[in-house]
Formats: sequence, structure tokens, C-alpha cells
Amino acid sequence: MSAQVDSGALRSLIDEALNADETTEVRTTRNCAYTLQTTIKDVGSMQERYDPSAGLGLEWQLLQLNGRDPTVQQVHNYVPKQRQRHPAVLNFDFIDHDSLQLLDESHSKLKFEYKVIPSAAQGLNLHVTHQLTIDSETGQLLEMKSIAPESFRIQSWTLVNEYENVSTFRFEDQTNGTVLEEVTFKLGVKSGRDTVYHEVTKHFSDFDCSHATTSEESMDTEGGQFNGELDSRIPLDETSNSESPSNR
Repeated sequence: MSAQVDSGALRSLIDEALNADETTEVRTTRNCAYTLQTTIKDVGSMQERYDPSAGLGLEWQLLQLNGRDPTVQQVHNYVPKQRQRHPAVLNFDFIDHDSLQLLDESHSKLKFEYKVIPSAAQGLNLHVTHQLTIDSETGQLLEMKSIAPESFRIQSWTLVNEYENVSTFRFEDQTNGTVLEEVTFKLGVKSGRDTVYHEVTKHFSDFDCSHATTSEESMDTEGGQFNGELDSRIPLDETSNSESPSNR
């Protein structure tokens, strides 16, 4: 099923899912604490806790590495990522609302295809399709997906043979709004004789707003979907504080 989104009811529903007023309200609780689980395929996993109430410079705490409590040396090597995007601060300004098309409709879900505004697309619109799924009854945003249906070149010697970026969302009682629940980023690149594959999953949970202060400052989303960039902070051993790409 494919139809231009010109129905007032459909447009109202999708506007509700991407409601700017709601995200503004959520920004006032951007200081809510949460837990982040980062997993890099064939490398390892890391669990961290973000809690601004701990004080400046102490917001991030390393909880686990590869499912185990970190050693003293690993805690010493731990370098929190700077300017980590808060999963309760959502910005959908990169979506070209006029491009929205209804792709599929079920008893509980509506799936749309959309394009990214030119200033944010950075050329990906030529190769990547973008979709979002919402709950047809509640208007809750459920999923956003960007995927390259076929291989494409970014340079004459560099072939992207896999690109996928999937974000899932849910309603969070603590923030009283939509939060990013999980993002998975997959990238396969062949350059010359080298083939590199990356797969990263970030999962956000255990929100706590009991000590949150209000703030009107917004975070720059750089005009795109929530980036699943490779996290190079996982200490694989007691002396390493980085990871190397896996090859396949």
C-alpha cells in the first residue's frame, strides 16, 4: 500500500508522533539518569550509568565490561564519551514532512516512508530509504529505519555493501514522554582489498528523573537519525582503552 499522506487524520496522527511540544517538554528532564548498554559485535560490551546529580565530571560511571564488574585498572582507563546524546531529547527536524508516504497499514501499526531534508541528508537520500512506524491507535512512535537496499560507492575505490540504522522508541513514565530505547547501526565497507564490517547496538534503560533539574538547552542532532557511531571506549583488557575494527 502506498499513498500520499494528505488525509487530515493521518497527518494529525503523525504530527502527534513527532510532536514538537512533547520533545520540548522532554528537554526539561534531560538531566534524568539512565543506563546505557553498548555492544560491539565480535568486540565486547560495556554498561554505563549516566547521572548528572553525581556532580560535574562524575556524571558517567562504568558498571560492567563484557558482563563482569570492571577491575580497578579498567575503571582507571575508563574515558566517558563527551557530549553523549540524551535518549529523552528527541529532534525530528531532519524529516521532510512533505515527502511522507504511507507504505503499509495493519490493525495496530502504520508504516511511512520519508526523505531527509537536503541539508541533513549528506547525499544519503540517493542511496538510503527511510521509514518510520507508529502505533495507529496511540500515535506513539515505535521505530525509525534507514537502510541501503543495494551497494553504493562513496568514492571510486570505496564500496558500501551494507548500511542499516534502526532506532526503536517507547513511552517512558519517568520522563512522561517518548525516549530512544535502542539503536543498532550496521556498516559494511570494502576499500581496495580490505573489507570491514561494524555492528553496534546501544540500549537505554532504567530512567530516573527523581533528581533531575530543568534545562531549556537542546542538543544538536546534526540533522540526522540517532547515530549508531562506533564506540571506541570499550577497554578489552586492563591496558587497552580502544577497539579495532573487525574484518570479514
